[in-house]
Amino acid sequence: MPWWSWILIWSALVVAAAAFYALVGWRIFRKLMSVLREAQAAVSGLAVAVPPPAADAANAPGRELGIFADPVQARARYEEGKEERREVRRERRISRRLAHGQPRALRDFPGL
Repeated sequence: MPWWSWILIWSALVVAAAAFYALVGWRIFRKLMSVLREAQAAVSGLAVAVPPPAADAANAPGRELGIFADPVQARARYEEGKEERREVRRERRISRRLAHGQPRALRDFPGL
C-alpha cells in the first residue's frame, strides 16, 4: 500500500472517533439538562414561603430580651404563651375535625 493510503485510513479513524465522541457528548449533555430541569421543578415544588423578617422585633418597644427579664415574669409569660398555643392548637383541631366530618374528642370540650 502506498503511504498516502495510511494517511486516509488514519484520518477516517480520527474523524469517526471525533464523531462518536461528539454524539456521546451531545447525549450526555441532553440528559444532564433534563436532570437539571427535573431538579429545578422539584426544588420549586418544595419551596417554602418564608415571611419577611419583622422590623427588628428584638428592639420593638415594650419587649425586652429574655436574658434581662425577671425570672418570675419570664416564667409567667412562658406559661401564658403555652396556654395560648394550646388553645390555638385545640381550635385548629376542632375546625379540622369539623371540616372532615369527624367527631370531636372529649378533650376538645372546654370545662370537661
